[in-house]
Amino acid sequence: MSQKKTIDIVALYPQINQIKNADLRNAVIAVWQALWDQSSWSDPAQIPTSSEISYPNLPHTQCVVTLCLSMADALEHHHGTPINRDYLIAGAVLQDASKVVEYAPGPEGKAIKSAIGRQFPHGFWCAHLAIEKGIPYEICHVMLTHSSSAAQFPSTLEGKILYFADQLDVIAIHGDRWKKHLLIGKQS
Repeated sequence: MSQKKTIDIVALYPQINQIKNADLRNAVIAVWQALWDQSSWSDPAQIPTSSEISYPNLPHTQCVVTLCLSMADALEHHHGTPINRDYLIAGAVLQDASKVVEYAPGPEGKAIKSAIGRQFPHGFWCAHLAIEKGIPYEICHVMLTHSSSAAQFPSTLEGKILYFADQLDVIAIHGDRWKKHLLIGKQS
């Protein structure tokens, strides 16, 4: 049995080269390669954004990475807000990497949920592999909380930047799904 072709993740997400910590940069690449090796896809451009959004995940994630860095640039420039760019880039590149194993090519070209996608929450498998590869828990937390369907909201500024960038990009490619809820406590 031959090993699946190596994916050039840096060609897909060149911002990986901006990660200053070489160990983290190599771990991000290793996680992506491990997920790719486990997947049944032959082309990363075929993976959908979600089961509801057939738009390809590749340009979605590429845009999310770009949005995250633009938001970080603005916050740093205007407010001097410190941003851990290594963590932001790693989280943004890995946030949807689980989709390569959460979905599988299905009949008539439509993606279907895999066993991993049916059994685990979005991002879990990537976070699991990331921990094995030595990626800090703070980045794994971002992977697990970046989605609006996650049980928790991100706890770090980097995670919140990613959360909002991801949601805005989904609105751009699929339409507005946000609902504002009025949260007013009972008056005594």
